[in-house]
Amino acid sequence: MELTPHLKSVLINYQHSATKSLQGPGLSLVKSKGELKSPELKEEDYVKAFPVVQQVPILTTSDQTCSERTETILENESISCFVVGGEKRLCLPQVLNSVLRDFSLQQINQQCDELQIYCSRCTPEQLNVLKNQRILPSSAPSCGLITKTDAERLCSALLHSSRTNTPLVHRKNALSFKIYHECFGKCHGVCFPELYTSKNAKCIECVDCQFGFTPQQFVCHVHRNLENRTVHWGFDSCNWRCYIIVPKDHADHEQYIKYLDDMQLQFEGKLAFPPPQIIDSVNKRKQVRSKTIPSVLY
Repeated sequence: MELTPHLKSVLINYQHSATKSLQGPGLSLVKSKGELKSPELKEEDYVKAFPVVQQVPILTTSDQTCSERTETILENESISCFVVGGEKRLCLPQVLNSVLRDFSLQQINQQCDELQIYCSRCTPEQLNVLKNQRILPSSAPSCGLITKTDAERLCSALLHSSRTNTPLVHRKNALSFKIYHECFGKCHGVCFPELYTSKNAKCIECVDCQFGFTPQQFVCHVHRNLENRTVHWGFDSCNWRCYIIVPKDHADHEQYIKYLDDMQLQFEGKLAFPPPQIIDSVNKRKQVRSKTIPSVLY
């Protein structure tokens, strides 16, 4: 296939700049006499310095109509966002100041490099909305937006990795069944329904690292960098039931699907959670000590 000179220029520019942290591809589709640079952000009174973001995503133009602010929940924090093309785009300063407040800019940048996460810059209309509703200070010259999908990936890597998680402790001979998900690279686990006693209860054990996760956390958890170059769109961990799968060759397949459906109803508040299980402290210590935790690359 023959490529036009302009398209060749776009591809070369993309290859040159796509590996830069959070900046992503440049404005190769915008005709300009000079180089376009993102303005420096000076919001010291509101937010710690956060990564520079691109002004216009590659091969797209800014959405000038999606300026209605709404809110979404990220790691139990309410974050302002806009819906653009069916994907929620979260206010980056809020994410950094609340959910990721314990991490340095260097840590966040490094993780974004590994996950190849890029952010966009909000439109003037969106910026005015955030200012008028006092989400941002009136002096803020700009604001970064991160998609809900990438925000979930970033938080999972920083908050629920092998450095911060703990092994799952369960009752001996407790009912369990195999599950897996195919989000961001696929992961296998074992579900213990009786441990799901609240929304934040860890009831799934990862087969690779033996750490415990809630259903919401598990669908973001991976051990393979298989899909870092994939365009992820429209993911929401609250829809975890849509992503968790019981292997078809699993014995009592339909029964285990029913367990997951009931867990979803519990998550939505339509069904009561089971009472917490009491695990003998001696057995618990033995089980924790017996865990062999391999080093895991995220």
